[in-house]
Amino acid sequence: MFVIRHEGKYYMFAEGKNDIAHMLTSVDGINWQEQGDLVILTVNGDTIPGPYGTPSVWIDNGKWYLFYERNDEAIWLAVSNDQKTWTNVQDAPVLRKGPGAYDSGDVASNQVIKFKGKYYMYYHGSSDAGWAVPGATSIWTSNVAMSADLVHWVKYPKNPIVEGDHSSPIMVSDGDKFRLYTMHHEVWLYYSR
Repeated sequence: MFVIRHEGKYYMFAEGKNDIAHMLTSVDGINWQEQGDLVILTVNGDTIPGPYGTPSVWIDNGKWYLFYERNDEAIWLAVSNDQKTWTNVQDAPVLRKGPGAYDSGDVASNQVIKFKGKYYMYYHGSSDAGWAVPGATSIWTSNVAMSADLVHWVKYPKNPIVEGDHSSPIMVSDGDKFRLYTMHHEVWLYYSR
């Protein structure tokens, strides 16, 4: 799930039943009201059936952007005016698996931030689609890609950015430095240099 605060209100985007993203809202970050499943449309306006999960949202110049995955196969980008119905910016993914082994099996976006005029997507990946195989022991990695326009992404050549089975990265600024949290299989904290 992903939470963002905008104009005094909290918005939570989360995977729901059958891996369908949905939205909840809150004024205090504690008590949440269900707003229903997200609807994602193709560029031509056709409804995309689920699954679409691991939602993360970015707001830029009043425009809302949704990054989502479909079976961890790739990451797509959609925009919305009402935060419930989203239309793809393009029907092709904006970030695909591979070619590196660290994300050749699965990818999903966790967060986008803007720093010094560039966008950075923190995402998790796996070398195989192990989540679909009972008993599989996939290594989940934390990775980053950079973009100037939110559509065209270049993966950092030294991915993964932390060693080991540490995924689902979230970057937090404390006002002075950045902290990177990873969530798999327990929470880890990394400081910037």
